[in-house]
Amino acid sequence: MKLWERLKGKEFKDVLENSKKYFGHFVVVFVSDRAQGKVGFIASKKVGNAVRRNRAKRLMREAFLKIEDKLLKDRSYVIVAKKSITTVKMQDVLIDLSGILRKECKE
Repeated sequence: MKLWERLKGKEFKDVLENSKKYFGHFVVVFVSDRAQGKVGFIASKKVGNAVRRNRAKRLMREAFLKIEDKLLKDRSYVIVAKKSITTVKMQDVLIDLSGILRKECKE
């Protein structure tokens, strides 16, 4: 059974406009209670060419899947890649994302 659904087009905009931002070294996380139990991943052209953007999204998805059981199910998350994500391994993204979401759960 899938725990998290993917955000659709208009839901991205809604979540981004009505959310709290948390900044890390490699990602920015937007957390909202608008669309509950949904997640989205963004890697803009600032990250690099298509290969680098796809790798960034794969890294973010994998890190998210490893920590999804610790997240609040009544929230939605949009995870945006920073340019610095292109030079790191998945473990680094996982540590960064864990730290950010630990802050979010405390508030």
